[in-house]
Amino acid sequence: MKCRYCQNSCVKSGIRKGIQRYRCKFCRKYQQDRYSKPRIPQEKYDWVLKLNNEGCGISSIGRLLQITKSSVQRLIERIASKIEWPVYQEIGQCYELDELRTYCGNKRNECWLMYGIHKQNGTVMKMVIGKRTKDNIKQVTDSILVLAPKRIYTDGLNSYPVLLPKAKHHVFKYCTNKIERFNLTLRTHLKRLSRKTLCYTKSERALENCLKIYFFG
Repeated sequence: MKCRYCQNSCVKSGIRKGIQRYRCKFCRKYQQDRYSKPRIPQEKYDWVLKLNNEGCGISSIGRLLQITKSSVQRLIERIASKIEWPVYQEIGQCYELDELRTYCGNKRNECWLMYGIHKQNGTVMKMVIGKRTKDNIKQVTDSILVLAPKRIYTDGLNSYPVLLPKAKHHVFKYCTNKIERFNLTLRTHLKRLSRKTLCYTKSERALENCLKIYFFG
């Protein structure tokens, strides 16, 4: 057998779990002629979904389920890829829009969750993750305007008056209480969104997957 690291010859060096091991004569590294990876049962998929929604981080889920962090990340991505964005057909309803600030990677890389909810039942209608730019906010407002809303309540951000019709856009002191309380619920339930903590999100993709599972899983 040739070494996969330096391409020199290897010699047999014992058996591990029924598989022959080899050791390179030059770089002295151990290797096997074949590797097998245990299949993760469906039960752990279900637990990953539950633990994610209860605020456990990647490392916490890996410790509890006794699987590697990379496996947890792959499971979360697979679960999120199977969740389809809901299509709403309702018209003439009221909605609230807001943005939630967080970080990706480090404190210098600011990231925002921009989303809208149904004012009566709190259903998340649309979410966008990224910089708080007019283009990203427009994705949220356009998805709400398609539903012919009765009213849209927002805070005083200067992008909203440009993107929303004046007749339907309302800004009052207590008009966004529901979505502001939902922001606090998100920070309480999801560890990666908590303030003043060592936990943080390493990528926008990971944050989007976790939120997609939390909202629609």
